[in-house]
Parts: sequence; C-alpha cells; structure tokens
Amino acid sequence: MSEKWYSSERAAADLASAGLLDGVVLAGPGGPVCHAPNDLMPPPAGGFAGAGLDSRTLAAGQLFVAFKGEQADGRDFIPAVLKAGHWVLADHSDREPGLDLPVAGEMPAGTGILLTRNPTAAVACLAGAWRRRFDLRVAGITGTNGKTTTKDLLAAMLRAAGPTWATAGNFNNRLGLPLTLLGLTSEHRFAVIEMGASAVGDIARLAPLAAPRTGVITNAAPAHLAEFGSIEDIIQGKGELLDALPESGSAILNSDSPGFTVWSRRASCEVVSFGRSEADHIWNWRQVGNGGQPEIEMDGLVWPVPLPGEHNGANLAAALLAALSFGLTDDLIRIGLTEFVGSPHRGILLEMGGRIVLDDSYNANPVSMEAAGRALGRLPGTGRAVAVLGAMAELGPDSEKIHEQTGRELTTGPVDLLIAVGKNARPLSVGFDAAGGVSHYCTDLEEAARLASLQTRAGDRLLIKGSRSAAMEDILPLLAEAFRKN
Repeated sequence: MSEKWYSSERAAADLASAGLLDGVVLAGPGGPVCHAPNDLMPPPAGGFAGAGLDSRTLAAGQLFVAFKGEQADGRDFIPAVLKAGHWVLADHSDREPGLDLPVAGEMPAGTGILLTRNPTAAVACLAGAWRRRFDLRVAGITGTNGKTTTKDLLAAMLRAAGPTWATAGNFNNRLGLPLTLLGLTSEHRFAVIEMGASAVGDIARLAPLAAPRTGVITNAAPAHLAEFGSIEDIIQGKGELLDALPESGSAILNSDSPGFTVWSRRASCEVVSFGRSEADHIWNWRQVGNGGQPEIEMDGLVWPVPLPGEHNGANLAAALLAALSFGLTDDLIRIGLTEFVGSPHRGILLEMGGRIVLDDSYNANPVSMEAAGRALGRLPGTGRAVAVLGAMAELGPDSEKIHEQTGRELTTGPVDLLIAVGKNARPLSVGFDAAGGVSHYCTDLEEAARLASLQTRAGDRLLIKGSRSAAMEDILPLLAEAFRKN
C-alpha cells in the first residue's frame, strides 16, 4: 500500500520533539481551540499529502504553509483553506500562544493548524522526518549553471527504470526543497533533488534533509556575488553537498570547473570526474552540419544532446554518470532520453514569424550568457544572430564592469546584433560596441519587441536571456505580436 499521508498526529509530534511546535488549533464545541504542545491530545485522524505555499494552487490534501511575507500575509487565507479541508502550518512568531488565533468562526472538524514561531525550520523538520521514512535512491544536484537541465536529464533517464520524483520549477531553496521532499511517497524508487544557494551555508542546511547518495556539482562560476562575495566562497558553498554524501556514495564532479581540486579533496566518497581533457570520463561535443543534431561522445558511446549549446554536453555527461551510479543500463538511459522534456525558459527552441527563438530567459550570469551566445550562433539557419538580453542580477559592486566584459565576449559568439533591455543591462551594449559589435539599447520590453521585429526577418535567430529580475520571458508574447504585425 502506498504511503503518502503525513498524519496530523505524527506531524505535531515531530515538530514538538524538535521544539518547533507552538500549539495546535483544533475545532471545538464553541469554536476553534488552541492547545499548548504539552497539553495536546492526539489530533483527529487525518493529515496531509504534500505541501504548498499558494492557497490558489493547493492540490487536494496538501498542507498549506502560511507565511507572513513581505508582500502578503498567507495567514489571511487560512479560513478559506480550512473550509476546503486542508491542514495548515502557520507562522505564529508575532502572536501569543492561544491568543489572536489565525482563524475566525467555524472550523471544519478533521482540519487543524500547526502553530510555529519558526516556519522555515518547521517545514525543514517535517521534510527531513518524511524523507527518512522512505528507502529510495536520491541524487542531489547543485552548481552555478546547468543544475536544472542536469536534473531534468537525469530524471528522464531514471523514469525509464521506475517511478521518479524530481524538483519542479525553482523549488530548490530553503523553502522549495523541503516542499519538494514532502511530495515523496512510498511508490517512488528514485528522487532527483536540485539544490540552489545564494550564500555559504545554504546547501549545508538543505542537503542533509534530502540525504542523497549521489551528488552532482555541475560547475562553479561568478553568480550571486552580492551574497557569496567571491568565487572561492561559491566553491565552498557548492562543495557543502559533498559533506552530505555517505562513504558508499558517489560524487560526480566537473574537472573543467574552478574548484574541482578542492571538491575532490573534500569528498569522503568515490569521485567520478567528467571533462574535456583530464578526467575519468572525457566527453566531446559535436554538431553535424548547420543546425544539425548535437551529440556527445563519451567512453566510446555517442549520445544525442536534446538541447542546443555545447554547454548542454557537459550537463548530459553529468546526468549520464549519475544515472550509471544508480545502476541504470545504457538501454534504459536511451529510452529515458527519448522522453526528455526541458523545464520552461531553459534552452527551449521556438518558431516565431519565421525566426528561430532560443528561449533561455529563466536566469543568467556571465558564464551562462556567453554559453547561450555561442549556442545562438550554432542554431539552424543562415540569418543573423540577434541577442535580446536583460540584466544579470546579484553580481555585487563590480556588476557594471562584469556586464561590459560579458558584452565584449558576446561579439565572439558570434552575435551579429545585441539588444540590451533595461537600465541595468546597458553596460552589455557598451561592452559589445567597444569590441566592434552593433547594439541597441531599449528602456523596456515593449520597445525591445518592436525593435527586434524591425531589425530581424524570417530566417534570423534570436536569443532571449536575462536574470529573473529582468523577467525576459514576458517579451515572448510581445515578440509574437510584433512579428505578426511586421
């Protein structure tokens, strides 16, 4: 029988044992009653299956995690969520035990509210306790670039061998990762958990919750420098994944990345390296003809790369080695690859108005921006290569200088025309022009879409990229409309 329900009684006990339960609100004859942890009778039968932060998108049976956020207070939605039959984990950090209950009026029997003064720690506690109930193989994936694509590739391979759970969207941080783990059930044989970090210590807190046996570090590159401070700290932060691996596990490491030697020494388990020259497994990327199928060769075998760009050859190599560490055969891996579906806005090819559009808009840093520029130049077609780029965020005090240098590097992409969008992206244009390129600067996405429609024609290739704060994905419908008109 599949185990997917986390009983309310067990959840309360797990939080109480960790000192994270402030009380439990249950239905009473005269209305909601708050029980202190030491006076709590076992909650009524029931519980939750999975968890979510958005009351509008909760699946049936999910726990609603009600945070007091900067833009909205999730506790305002508790009455409606309870009415729909959900259990709630509520932030109680600014309220007195038993007072100012986060619910008014009637409360459906069989529901309840777990109160905590530290909701982030409480979600992590529940996730860790839930993960420990299952005997399954877990892979943890981190790195500056490519972790989501590597996760998607590995998950596709593993699904050919059995039920596999994987991180969805950007649920890879201090809240997203625990929510991902709470979605596990006893039916799953494998899990692929992505781990993001903005500072040293982030992965040290996350990785033990997932308890991976295989760890993949795709690379280390300048990103989140405003928080990390230096590439050395990025290497330190990504390496925290290795501390969570058992001695019987495997660390899949990129020998071409800064930090490889540091990581190799840090790992207490088997190290399996991949790279372009000096590594246990050497891979070579190639593309047949103009815009033909990209592929890599590794260990005498040829594998199709389902996404454009040489950098995705490295992602595939990492995923292949992780799959092999799980015991998958080559045949199963190939079957899984045929079912691969990439995450939205991460290297997805679109056709718009006769143009080929490379939608890589989800995020950006200098290394990924340059890699995407090279991928743009190798897309099918003989038209011009046009990069429509937003700013790269969290680069610290040298952000303007880094943008200018990235603009210079993009001229070797080769990128024929650069359109920089937004004030913070303007240095990209400055650097591109200084290196002999031709660029335009637009203040907003609407202006950039109009300009792109006028500056391009059928057969041209466009790259859309920028950091999350640039919201470059919003230009896609604007481009489609502008191309239709022109």
